[in-house]
Amino acid sequence: MLSQTYSAPGAPAPAARYSPVVRRGPLLAVSGQVPFLPGRLDGPAPGIREQARAVFTYLQELLEAAGADVSDVLMVRIYLAREEDFAVMNELFDEVFGDVRPARTTVWVHLPGELLIEVDLMAVVGA
Repeated sequence: MLSQTYSAPGAPAPAARYSPVVRRGPLLAVSGQVPFLPGRLDGPAPGIREQARAVFTYLQELLEAAGADVSDVLMVRIYLAREEDFAVMNELFDEVFGDVRPARTTVWVHLPGELLIEVDLMAVVGA
């Protein structure tokens, strides 16, 4: 079975040789998204609220490009640079996912530059 790849004009282009979204059968993998400005490798907003909002917007655009939405999301992995940003990130997560409750992992990691958040996810489409 061949994989299909997708991108979205509103989301930043990959910084290396990988696909923003890969679909194989009903499985959809969305690569980690960071709050870079589309078409650039800089420009994240200074705060976690702005950065998380941008990342969740990019994820939604990429899901849509592949024919999915947040109700199809099975697993979300969130990488935060600062533990104190958890509450704000969680608030925005709830805004985006509403009653959808995917499995989720949140870890604290070192992110380059001024990045405060990175998020990737897995979805099952049409199941």
